[in-house]
Amino acid sequence: MLVPSKFTKLEESTIFKMHAILAEKKPGETVAQSLAKTRDKFLDASEFLAAMDVLFFLGYLDIQDETGVIEYA
Repeated sequence: MLVPSKFTKLEESTIFKMHAILAEKKPGETVAQSLAKTRDKFLDASEFLAAMDVLFFLGYLDIQDETGVIEYA
């Protein structure tokens, strides 16, 4: 996880990029749909998944195993 520092800009940090996911959230969307909407904000899919992981661990979202639909808190 990238955190802001004197070497890492705030805009490049995982914390900042988590906001991109939450800002464009829609009920009933899947992980793939969320990635497609926010693809321009991330360097690659691994950066997107790192932001999703942090949001999951913080309790901001949950993903249904069967369907892949994101449930936002």
